[in-house]
Amino acid sequence: MPEARIEAKPEVKVIAEDKIPHLLFAGELGAVLELIIKDRNGNITEKQVLQSKSFVRQFMEILWAQLQWLSAKGGSSVHSIDDRDASIFGWHPNWDANAAIGVTTRGILVGTGSTAPTVDDYKMETQIGHGTGAGQLQYSAVAFGAPASDATTSQFTVTRDFANGSGGAVTVREIGLAVRVYTYSTYGWDILIIRDVIAGGISVPNGQTLTVNYRIQAVV
Repeated sequence: MPEARIEAKPEVKVIAEDKIPHLLFAGELGAVLELIIKDRNGNITEKQVLQSKSFVRQFMEILWAQLQWLSAKGGSSVHSIDDRDASIFGWHPNWDANAAIGVTTRGILVGTGSTAPTVDDYKMETQIGHGTGAGQLQYSAVAFGAPASDATTSQFTVTRDFANGSGGAVTVREIGLAVRVYTYSTYGWDILIIRDVIAGGISVPNGQTLTVNYRIQAVV
């Protein structure tokens, strides 16, 4: 069977006002997680929409540093996905999730770990690698949908495709979002800001593609 092939960028359209999912309460800042399985012809074979519940401490630490525009001498330490402490600074262009094809250290990430998230999580438990070998998925480039809003909710979408050309089904049980921050001494550290575990997982059959949408929302 021919391999599933990833596109250079998944297609992202501005979501229509009447299609914005509402899972958050007034006053919340959070994310909606949308999981879509498509066959080779682009037909949807499975779809799940659920609330992301697992922003981790690094999200707040980066935001804290950025809001203060911390200088090189006032950096905030944050733990990277490769188990190092990064001294981030607010005057650098942080929050970079714009990963290219095959990049597995930032953007939306997938894995097979099933341990419940904790606020101290700094990496995926068992990340799925990029490729067409057994148990692997092909990571597309990350794409972004423009902000949209309705009467109560403002949001934008971060999306990534994961094509399965491994020869067998691959079950995704954990999903995360990582961003690159910049330091005074080292160019670029990758930091996990969300880790979600999917109850029961979602199976990606061989030859099909999983699309993951994180819809970051603010609700009034």
